[in-house]
Parts: sequence; C-alpha cells; structure tokens
Amino acid sequence: MDARLRHGIGLFNAGQFFECHEVLEGLYQETGEENKPFLEGLIQLAAAFRLFCDFGETRGPVRMIYQALIRFENYQPEFLQVGVQELCRAAEAWAKAAEAGAPKPSATDIPKIKVERFGFFL
Repeated sequence: MDARLRHGIGLFNAGQFFECHEVLEGLYQETGEENKPFLEGLIQLAAAFRLFCDFGETRGPVRMIYQALIRFENYQPEFLQVGVQELCRAAEAWAKAAEAGAPKPSATDIPKIKVERFGFFL
C-alpha cells in the first residue's frame, strides 16, 4: 500500500477529513487511471464527512456518499488492502440514517476505513 494512501486513511479514521482530502488529492494526481475512480470515491467520502462535521450539512454529504458508492462498485470486496465492501455498507447505512433524520447521525457514527494487515482487516 502506498504510504500516502495509508496516511490519508489514518487521517480519515482520526476525523481529519480536510487533511485526508488533501493527502489523497496529491496521490490522485500521480496515480494511474485504474486507481483514479477508487481514490475519487475516498476523496468524496472525506469531503462529505467534512461538510457534515464542520458545517452541519447532511443533504450534500448524503448525495456525495451515494456518488462515492457508485465509484466503488468495481473495487469490491477489497482493493489496495482496503475493505471496500465493508466501507460501502457502513457509508450507505450512515447515509440512510442521515436521510431519515431521526435520530440525526453524529460524528462518532462515521464509518472507519479498514485496512488489511497480516491477512485480516484492522
């Protein structure tokens, strides 16, 4: 796994979504075409959760999450050591809860990106 991807995922999991977006955007600029939709999906998730956490928006983030899920369709169940299928399930559940509006999801409900190490996901 590229060190920038690992760093970006660490920032995402720590709730530092703006910083995650910046790191992944740098990686996106230098990656091959086959990885770009996957990275676009991760960048969209980071942007969506930043809008939710920093600005309290839900409508835009929900739309962005669904767009990211479309980008992840060809990268399941895992890609580049990332548990994509599990991430998609958790992100979709979060988006559906946000759409329902009651109770409004909190920042602690935001899914984490799990990375495979030693043959299993952490």
